[in-house]
Amino acid sequence: MNKYKLLILICFFLITITLPKVTASVNSMNLLGKVIILDSGHGGVDAGATGNQIIEKDLNLILTRKLEKELVSRGATVYLTREDDKDLSTTTVNRKRSDLYNRAKYINKISPNMYISIHLNSVTNSSWRGLQVFYTTKNEENKLIAETITNHLKESISNVREIKKDNTYYMYKHITSQGVLIEAGFISNPNDSYLLRNKEYQDKLISSISDSIEIYFQKK
Repeated sequence: MNKYKLLILICFFLITITLPKVTASVNSMNLLGKVIILDSGHGGVDAGATGNQIIEKDLNLILTRKLEKELVSRGATVYLTREDDKDLSTTTVNRKRSDLYNRAKYINKISPNMYISIHLNSVTNSSWRGLQVFYTTKNEENKLIAETITNHLKESISNVREIKKDNTYYMYKHITSQGVLIEAGFISNPNDSYLLRNKEYQDKLISSISDSIEIYFQKK
């Protein structure tokens, strides 16, 4: 009889210690049901900006893949405009325009709850630095998304610039779904470049962006 009591106590103990893990797993799925498209800028023959040991198209894809993994772990359904080193152009004439058009077309076709485009900045003045979120007025939610991401990133990352409205970008002014462009930093700046190559900083950045996306949807 004592043997059965001991067995019951052991089973109860094992069930008890596993319950918090199950609960935590369920509670972390805060993006369940949300469809998000991640657009990794450039690709293929279009390398984007280069400098300070960084090729933009490659780092864009690294950050995008990390963000995809994190968002999926939180329950989101994630699509990528590109999954490897290629662009979306279907012509050799006006290749860049074709690439941007097809990205916008792809995003509009899926009509996600949000799109996030990942790029890196570069200018001739190497003192310019910092992450910056750009938005268009094509969708009225874009500014709120930009503000939410920026405000949250400022809590954990020091090099964050103010949001900027820009309706001139060909691709983004043709996207009807809500979303923003994140310029993750200036590769022309030695400090930004160093951080962007650092795995720990990349993971911190991706976690903070994912948190801010959750915060945005929690407000809706």
